[in-house]
Amino acid sequence: MRVTNNMMINNFLLNFSKNTQRLDNLQQILASGKLIRYPSDDPVGTVTVMKLNKDVSSITQYKKNVDDADSWLNLTDTAIKNVNDVLARVRELLVEGSNSPTETKDIVSEINQLKKQLVNVGNTKYSDRYIFGGTKTTTEAYTLDEGNGPNGGVTYNGSDVESDGPWEIKFNVGADDQVTINVTGDKIFGDTKSGDNIFKLFDDIAASLEDGNIEKVSSYIEDLDKHIDNILAVRADVGARSNRVELTKNRLADDKINFTNLLANAEDADIAKTIMDISNAVNVYTSSLNVGARIIQPSLVDFLL
Repeated sequence: MRVTNNMMINNFLLNFSKNTQRLDNLQQILASGKLIRYPSDDPVGTVTVMKLNKDVSSITQYKKNVDDADSWLNLTDTAIKNVNDVLARVRELLVEGSNSPTETKDIVSEINQLKKQLVNVGNTKYSDRYIFGGTKTTTEAYTLDEGNGPNGGVTYNGSDVESDGPWEIKFNVGADDQVTINVTGDKIFGDTKSGDNIFKLFDDIAASLEDGNIEKVSSYIEDLDKHIDNILAVRADVGARSNRVELTKNRLADDKINFTNLLANAEDADIAKTIMDISNAVNVYTSSLNVGARIIQPSLVDFLL
């Protein structure tokens, strides 16, 4: 087959264009740090990168949910501890009132203040949401009425297990994995729709102290201990959830590291290797120019110019 000068020039230009394109691609990879810039660069790899990006994004959101749940549960635990401290103080006052009937006036006054403190604890808020109101987080969970009513002078405004609507607040902390972060006030303070609640007990204790019924006052210690036992049980449940959230947080942190590494392996360029490839491509490009200078001989037009 006869090889003409034009054929050599055309082949040179074709190969020179490929070398130039290869050098440009390597420079783009080095500048961006990414192996895949367009889906056409690696269709299979693009699918893998998209999936890994989705996984990393989901893990990041789950971590935010876990952090939020952890903060909510920690605040709940602190609030329940405050309730327990109030009940422990009232128990001390009961024993003191049984032994020192002459100091009942001061004891009654303190019990009334502690009752108001319980209402304040019942209206604890996290990020402008009432934590003990069930799903009704925008309104006060407890309202202190004027006077002492049959419900202890306190009204619960939240949702609970007995209500028609939902009461649980659940956070997604993983794929098909949810954790309930809230505790309704009725589980802590009792049912304000009946007389079986802490607020009513405080009123009964204060009334018995004012009447000087020491025997009746002593009998309330057992009722108070039942509420204290219930508080401890609720706090233990919250602690168990907190432990689960903490374990989930650690798992998500490990998952994010693993998936981030997988994503880096799939789309990040090896900078050292890319620099070496660019150096080789530059040598090839320079050699192409030298070869082209020999193939494309001067013509008559060059002399006329």
